[in-house]
Amino acid sequence: MKTDSVQSQEQKYLLLQNNYSISYTEQCCFINDKEYNGDNNNELSPKETAEILKQKYYTDFLKKHFKNLVFLTAAGTSLDNGENGGKSREGLWSYCIKEIDAIINYFSKTEFKDRIEKICDSKNIEALLSFLIVYEKIHTIIKQDERLLRRELEAMIVKACKLTLSLQAPHKSFLRKITARRNNDTRVQVFTTNYDTLFEQAANNAGFVIIDGFSFAQPREFSGKWFDLDIVNREKTRIKKEESFLSEVFHLYKLHGSLNWTKTEGKIIQNDSPVEPLIIYPADEKYESSYEQPYFEMMSRFQQILRKENTLLIVIGFGFQDKHINNVIIESLEQNPGFQLLIVNYNGNGGIDSDNLDAFFINKEKNEVKLGVNIVYDRFNDFTKYYPENNSYINELGKEDGAI
Repeated sequence: MKTDSVQSQEQKYLLLQNNYSISYTEQCCFINDKEYNGDNNNELSPKETAEILKQKYYTDFLKKHFKNLVFLTAAGTSLDNGENGGKSREGLWSYCIKEIDAIINYFSKTEFKDRIEKICDSKNIEALLSFLIVYEKIHTIIKQDERLLRRELEAMIVKACKLTLSLQAPHKSFLRKITARRNNDTRVQVFTTNYDTLFEQAANNAGFVIIDGFSFAQPREFSGKWFDLDIVNREKTRIKKEESFLSEVFHLYKLHGSLNWTKTEGKIIQNDSPVEPLIIYPADEKYESSYEQPYFEMMSRFQQILRKENTLLIVIGFGFQDKHINNVIIESLEQNPGFQLLIVNYNGNGGIDSDNLDAFFINKEKNEVKLGVNIVYDRFNDFTKYYPENNSYINELGKEDGAI
């Protein structure tokens, strides 16, 4: 039985599954909301005990064999880039405050004063950009100063996303671990809403090959057909009489565009320093823009892979505030019995924050999640650290050992 003092404290959950949970208070660790004493090691705090249990979950769950391994990453993965980390929504607002103040000052003299003040009170940069876009659409004549307000804000958003991979960043280790799979499994597919090129930098530094929808010839031009190609070792293929896929190859899909994409003469190409990068800015229009190329191709691929049997989707650093992406995940959870979802949730409060996660719960008050849903509290850096090594597929001669 729980004591009154333990009952009165708010439990912080590190893991939620349909029939299993790990949580803790300052005084006690819990499994399925029942006190867990473990080996009665008094040197460990309840939080440390809960962390050890969570690490065991990683080993047990992530070493299971999934034919299709898919990742969806967002701002949370860029935040863990050392001193040169990305920006959260709140951080992006502070970074762009000079441009935001200029917008406030301009519209404070118009009939939209109250609306702008309400948006700014919430510090919602997506709502602010959406307002500017709608304002330009409904006014037939837009002054140059008004156009500059949005353009200068968008330019600062781009600047905030120009990140150089830090030596402390976990991206290379992350790629190395997730691509350690059997040759006859599908390639790992990484989808991201980030504009930055941290995964590309990590891949280049570590010798990975990225299949990203762009041709291998220069200039690299986008076409969905490039996602259907793969890379094999022809010599080993001849000897073994079967396809010998190269290791350290993965698919990368940038759902909202990239800082090194641009559109010229109707073609989408890669360019290290484009004047106008091809990205979907954080505004309500992103749902509509997702039906344009190349975004439509990316979203179509996302939907296709989540409909396949024996698929695990791991979501990291994503706030579930993009309706068009949420709908695809929810549909897969409801329609695909072979689909598993792992949400890596981090908000700095010591436990899972269920905001924006209503669709994945049976009962939020009782912390009951749907079948096939796993929610774990962790940062990208620590998730990568404890992601289990999967060396059992390859023996010392580089031959496949077989499944776990």
